[in-house]
Amino acid sequence: MKTPLRTLCVQAALFAACTSRAPSGPAEAQLATDLNAGMVDTALGLIARAGGPRAERIAGMKAGVSALPGAAGAPVAAGAPPAQEPAGAGDVRWDDEPYGAIAAAARGELLPAPDSGKDVPPLWRDPGGAWVAVGGRAEVLLVAVDELGDHGAPVRFTALTDGWLKGKVALASPVEGMSLAHFAALYQAWTAERMEAWLRQLKDNEPQLYATDEEVRQAVVSGRAAVGIVSSDEAAKASASAAHVLTVYPNQKSIGTFVWPTAISVPKNAKNPEAAKKLAERLADRSTEQLLVARQPGYLPLRADIPVPPGVRSAANLVVLSVDPSRIVSEIALRKVSLARWAASIPKPSPPPVQTTTGQ
Repeated sequence: MKTPLRTLCVQAALFAACTSRAPSGPAEAQLATDLNAGMVDTALGLIARAGGPRAERIAGMKAGVSALPGAAGAPVAAGAPPAQEPAGAGDVRWDDEPYGAIAAAARGELLPAPDSGKDVPPLWRDPGGAWVAVGGRAEVLLVAVDELGDHGAPVRFTALTDGWLKGKVALASPVEGMSLAHFAALYQAWTAERMEAWLRQLKDNEPQLYATDEEVRQAVVSGRAAVGIVSSDEAAKASASAAHVLTVYPNQKSIGTFVWPTAISVPKNAKNPEAAKKLAERLADRSTEQLLVARQPGYLPLRADIPVPPGVRSAANLVVLSVDPSRIVSEIALRKVSLARWAASIPKPSPPPVQTTTGQ
């Protein structure tokens, strides 16, 4: 359901006003998160005003692939002692990627996920009931419209190997983060044989590999690339600028678009477990997901019937790549080394030209 941007802005302003009048007092719980600070503080203010608990935001743990058991997601050995959470890990975690929650769930370190998240579709809930997603990001195609010429915008990943796009496709190197998870999911959806054939064809088409999605966005916006594979939050930044770009949710007539969820979890070693459970219950509510979507451009709601800003799609209205996050993690363990080797075999793109000015 689309909601006019003005309405969303008014909602956000009201949220902020409510936050400024939140009850004061010592924090009863800590929330460790790497999501947008302003959005999180607004959510915590609303929760405190509605009866609590009062909570403070602390820096998240940036739990990426390194959080997984073993070097690349290998299973934990039987009888292995649980890993200790570092100081400042928080009573509740809300990670922008689910790696850390998946790893902690495998080690048996999490309390049950809050009941308020039970209406989140099963694809984005831990099968064992240890964590739940509230919103997520999609891997989309960011298209530089002025670079298309007589060609239409690509709508599927297989089109990125077309000859007219040789040297014009940009993507983040699939060695970590959401890009690695995406490629691991494609292995699951396509089978190894088809995925590896596509990787060979993509390499032959001389793609531009960058370290981050931000660099991919800049390559497309500047016209150095015609198409980029980026996370939807980076695509939203491009769309909000003056750049002439188009965001495409790919593979809608085949395997679907990859959506990588956030994850809310409660460690068993929370300092105040009762306050932690109450806080997680409020954070996993659909009202928090609505706030996230309104305040953090490019994040998608996972539940149905949550309003979205113009240009954003709800995951409930997309054909999504239906691979369980834990299976993606297992696939990472199998593919991480070969994907790193593939990425290393592709020459680095030339740096953008340095613009200089001369005095008159």
